[in-house]
Amino acid sequence: MKIIDLSGLIEEKMWSYGPPLPKVRIKKLTGIKGETDYSITVGSIIGTYLETSAHRFPNQPSLDEIPLKKLISQAVVFKLKPKKPSEHIEKKELASFRIKIKKGDTVLISTGWERNWKKKNFVTGSPHFSKEAMEWLLEKKISILGADIPCYDDPGKSEGLVNKLFKKKVLILAPLVNLRKIKKRRVRLIALAPRIKDTCGFPCRAIVIEE
Repeated sequence: MKIIDLSGLIEEKMWSYGPPLPKVRIKKLTGIKGETDYSITVGSIIGTYLETSAHRFPNQPSLDEIPLKKLISQAVVFKLKPKKPSEHIEKKELASFRIKIKKGDTVLISTGWERNWKKKNFVTGSPHFSKEAMEWLLEKKISILGADIPCYDDPGKSEGLVNKLFKKKVLILAPLVNLRKIKKRRVRLIALAPRIKDTCGFPCRAIVIEE
């Protein structure tokens, strides 16, 4: 059995989606008895995070209401050729893998973009899905869509692709790291975030298990 951590490191001065989300702040505190604690300020979508349809649509389930069985799932892995800034993920390249996607599966897509995690264009230059690729994935009735990119829509011109996901109650798990280290096409995914009431998203620890 091999365990691979898909979670990016959260630290100060890291990439951000910008205001109104706050910058990461990690402050060391010293208690009255000399013990060490921390004050940590983060936005709901920073690092590797889970996000629900409540992000765009009111009265949809918040993160604390998502059943655990949806967060522990079978996942299929697509390793694409490295993407250039702002390049599309196309339907034809996904379909060319001939990987069977079952109803309720998680789909994990590697574009190689994680190499830019600490670069200024990580968000603004993010590769993203084409409309046809997104519709192809939604036809498979997946439960989670995970990728190593921070934007599923074109960050410069939204095409509403995230809304399409959320209307189908598909969770977003992004941006991921270490997808290139996965050897098998089908793995077991565990992606757990803290149970914080009425939140639509939060950083999580995501791992895959190869058996």
